[in-house]
Amino acid sequence: MKTYPQNILNQIKENYILGVLADENESFPNLGDDNSPITYASQMNDIIFYIKPLSQEPKEIREVEQNSFNMAPYYIGFANRFFNNSFNNYNYSINERIDSLRTKLKNKLILFKPVLKVDERRERYHKNIDEIVIEEDDWIYDMEYHAVPNIQMTRQEFEKALINQEAIDLKQYNHAMPAPLFLMCENHIYGNIKENQWRIDSSKSNSARILISPKTIKRIELTDTEYIEKIVSEREAIVFVEEPFLMETISERIEKEGVSGDEWENEWMDTPSGETTFTDEVVHGYSKVREVSSNELREIDFIKELDLRAKERKLVYAKTDLINFHASVKSSALTILTGQSGIGKTQLATLYGETLGLSQDNDTMLILPVSPAYTEPGDILGYLNPTTGLYMPAETGLVDFLRSADENENQVHMLIMEEMNLSQIEHYFSPFISLLELEEKNRLLKLYSEGAVCHNNQTYKPSIRLRDNLIIVGTMNMDETTKDLSDRLLDRANVVVLEKRSFKEIKDELSMTKDNPTINKNIGAEDAYGQLYMSWRSKKDSWEAFSDKELEFFDELDKSISKVDPLKGFSIRNIMRMGTYLNSIPVDIEDSYQIESREAVDLFIKQRVITKIRGPVETYESLIGTLRTSEETPDGQLYKLFDSDEAKEISDFTKTKIDLIRKARELFANGYAT
Repeated sequence: MKTYPQNILNQIKENYILGVLADENESFPNLGDDNSPITYASQMNDIIFYIKPLSQEPKEIREVEQNSFNMAPYYIGFANRFFNNSFNNYNYSINERIDSLRTKLKNKLILFKPVLKVDERRERYHKNIDEIVIEEDDWIYDMEYHAVPNIQMTRQEFEKALINQEAIDLKQYNHAMPAPLFLMCENHIYGNIKENQWRIDSSKSNSARILISPKTIKRIELTDTEYIEKIVSEREAIVFVEEPFLMETISERIEKEGVSGDEWENEWMDTPSGETTFTDEVVHGYSKVREVSSNELREIDFIKELDLRAKERKLVYAKTDLINFHASVKSSALTILTGQSGIGKTQLATLYGETLGLSQDNDTMLILPVSPAYTEPGDILGYLNPTTGLYMPAETGLVDFLRSADENENQVHMLIMEEMNLSQIEHYFSPFISLLELEEKNRLLKLYSEGAVCHNNQTYKPSIRLRDNLIIVGTMNMDETTKDLSDRLLDRANVVVLEKRSFKEIKDELSMTKDNPTINKNIGAEDAYGQLYMSWRSKKDSWEAFSDKELEFFDELDKSISKVDPLKGFSIRNIMRMGTYLNSIPVDIEDSYQIESREAVDLFIKQRVITKIRGPVETYESLIGTLRTSEETPDGQLYKLFDSDEAKEISDFTKTKIDLIRKARELFANGYAT
């Protein structure tokens, strides 16, 4: 029996493998009470499960497998070690616990760290699991994946290091793994790499390698769609790419159109217009690392830029709020920002527009403060004067702004309606509410009738098309001076409630940003972001965002609400908007600006469904419940549904349950939930 030193065994479990629950029809080691992929092992007093690997494995593990006739190809996991819920709740029977674990694991991609376990007494090796992450992505049957190291450097720094044959630190893909055939940096894949081109450099770390003959390798750029659809389970320094896509499509593109190492140096020497330039200049206290072009920017860079711009103005927002707001704007015709007065609602909306390169000076952004005097659409749009035959636009400037958006369909325009509920929104904003759910070709905002006499109709035509390039964001406070939102409006808008950060958190984050000289800011990227914005909108079918189990749960939610009030159920419009919202959440391979699917579902339900559940105790007590003390939990149907085992497989629904608790307290104290 060959033995491996401890440092090799330690290296093995520093890597990641992607896998899936083994098939029912396979043969497994005699560890459990029956031959199943999930089984109870009496001798261990534990439920064990077997994971089939779908990506590269460490070399030593492959070597052991090849030299052992009786070694199973599966990795063994233990429920007691990895799960702390109903799988190990001894109030349930063993079969119930096994069924629960099977439901959680079946057909899901499973990311884990491998362990090569040595049984010296029996002279055997076992393949075990050290850490485990159950991914949100479903496994495509028969699909395998290829682990690709993702280099945490700028592309130019990385390419210079390759050309100079410097050691490249392949974190999360160390010397225990086979030599990589592909690398990724930013949104580019590098290929045409041979296994024998790598030389291990242990002097730097146990994951550093040097690539010899680097000028033979080539790179291509991935599209945003390819990145989203073909890459799964991104970690900080490694991604997993669908094997057929990588080995066939990408390899062919690299061979035919890849940019080789010989050409990289020419790019650095003479950077053409539209390509990246690099500088060390310091601007506004941040390290100005580079100016970027639209073909290099990713959507997640925009979110990071928005965060930095906010902190420059001494504003600190939760990253979840920034991503949620961005996804809401992309997926909804109208997004409403609310939260404590003074939290920075209008400033966030304005910063969002400025980061897209929009401004009031160039008529691409309009901040419209709403007056309590607005009672009809003419107050914000204007009117046709029958005496003079002239169309008189309102002083708000809205009509000219909408004309600009209509005439410049490739340029994003952003309308910010400040404190929009100071007046009844359904009165002055009614034409927009009716139009914004329609397709672009049908969104014609009428200014006056077609047959009317209008002497300035060359400037002010009878109607304006509200195009897809129009972003509408409203801000609002909730106090005695404002109006409630109608269900009709809530059914068409995402209501984003900004989280109030503690004063200490704000101070610490601002201090950390100020003192950190390595924070990068993409200077001059605003126009590029604005050009890219339309391409960030998801083109996926809304229904693709859901599993059957999720749809069944939402059906139950709709039934519960509809029994009390049929007009406030989970509408088809909402489920489709939810799918678009989930498809609109940007991917961050570094995980620092990321909303997981479970959290996103919770956010959407809270801001699109629970906002409509409001009314008197006589109507809503059974649905919401009442709370007398803070130690209790609501006894309403909704809280029980969101706290059920079925719900927990979809989301923890933390924010939704907090909002239900608030409503239950209001029902008890005031007899009315808002």
